[in-house]
Amino acid sequence: MIGRLLLLALGAALVACAARTADPVRTYDFGLPIGASSAPAGVHVRPVQAPEWLDRQDMLYRLAYRDSRVLEPYAAARWAGTPPAMLTLKLRQALGESDPRATPCVLSVELEEFSQVFDAPDASRAVLFARASLREAHGQRRSESTTWRLERAAPTADAAGGAAAFSELASELTGKLREWIVGLGYCR
Repeated sequence: MIGRLLLLALGAALVACAARTADPVRTYDFGLPIGASSAPAGVHVRPVQAPEWLDRQDMLYRLAYRDSRVLEPYAAARWAGTPPAMLTLKLRQALGESDPRATPCVLSVELEEFSQVFDAPDASRAVLFARASLREAHGQRRSESTTWRLERAAPTADAAGGAAAFSELASELTGKLREWIVGLGYCR
């Protein structure tokens, strides 16, 4: 009986030690907002849309050197929100948020790819594909659409490196959208 109790106590102690040494789950986002930019006036940013498999907080990666068709989630890392929600916030911070009834244009963005791709065990890149459409909310109802396929090498081949690369890609996408909207010239 004492041997059994001793064995159970030893087992409980081992489980407690293992639980303490397990890596905590890290939560990533795109970092602190840099500040207000020269936002195009008159643009309402709709929530970013994405396929169901991208509309979750898992940080996804592909081991392209094995099989690029397989998406896997990191076990000890996740996004603070879903990629579409985080991109929506980033776009609204940079482009402004305005009442859709009082703005001349509406921006819609669809996220098609948002994963970290490993070309080798020690080399990865963030990959973001997005389709954007801008339409007049009133009047002539002009509309335009464009697609961006952006990639950025990750500084490290892990979740932290992927998060850093995605933060830069989110800023790059925001800048490209701002330039595109201003260049179209009808959202004033």
